[in-house]
Amino acid sequence: GVTLDPGQLKELFTPFQRLHPTGTYQSVGMGLSLVQRIITRHSGRIWAEARPEGGTTFFFTLPTA
Repeated sequence: GVTLDPGQLKELFTPFQRLHPTGTYQSVGMGLSLVQRIITRHSGRIWAEARPEGGTTFFFTLPTA
């Protein structure tokens, strides 16, 4: 994913939170908060890890049936 500052990861899943300047990406800041809500309602977990050399990786888990 897009490179994020590791300090921003706490705010990543907040509704309407945009971590890049307006106009950089088309977004209203709802996508990741909705994904987190869906995964949480299925008893899962989602998180992201940012690398200083570039890129952000998203991970999630869901329980097995």
